[in-house]
Amino acid sequence: MGRRDLLALLAVAAPLGGGRAQTATGRRGESDLWFDPTQLPSFTGTVERYLPNPRGETDALIFREGPQIVFPPDVAEAVQRDAPRGRSIIVWGIRARSAPVITMLAFAPSSDATPVVVDRFYWRLGGRLPQAEGTSLQFSGTVKQPYYTPQGEVAGAILEDGSVILVPAEAAKGAADLLKAGQSLAAAGPGRESSEGRALLADRIGPALESMRPLAGPAR
Repeated sequence: MGRRDLLALLAVAAPLGGGRAQTATGRRGESDLWFDPTQLPSFTGTVERYLPNPRGETDALIFREGPQIVFPPDVAEAVQRDAPRGRSIIVWGIRARSAPVITMLAFAPSSDATPVVVDRFYWRLGGRLPQAEGTSLQFSGTVKQPYYTPQGEVAGAILEDGSVILVPAEAAKGAADLLKAGQSLAAAGPGRESSEGRALLADRIGPALESMRPLAGPAR
């Protein structure tokens, strides 16, 4: 089976409901899966940190080597258990054409472990829209790297301390200069703080807290 055929079959088989990790019969035994996930492109790196979203969920991580990995929040606990911060992980998935961001389809803590398969594609930033009871936050810092959508579009920024600032899709282009690595960035908007850090969806943004301006377009 070719790689394209496998991805097409995965797309048909992926359920529309919540994501979960489908593991094999045994971590180091024979898999009971009907396909071999290791036919997919693989990416290995060391987990630098996990990233929260404005809903307080964990749905991404960044490798110490740079790339961002996105996955459904439902599998975050399983991924973190296999690869806590500072540990390496193998990810099978799809890399965006235009940016170092990978959509996770399977993962394993080492090459001799049976891959765990994510049973749905995380094509959209499901946690971008904060919950109604989200907290109003504001914080600032230096941009470590842009935050990408699974398609490779800039959707915000990751600060040096791991805080995440997302921007509404229609405002991303206008804020692009502030979202580059090394820039000073401040933002305010609804979000959540969790054990992984803090994240917000910006409705105001600027190089410093005292110079923030409203973003064009409604937050969504």
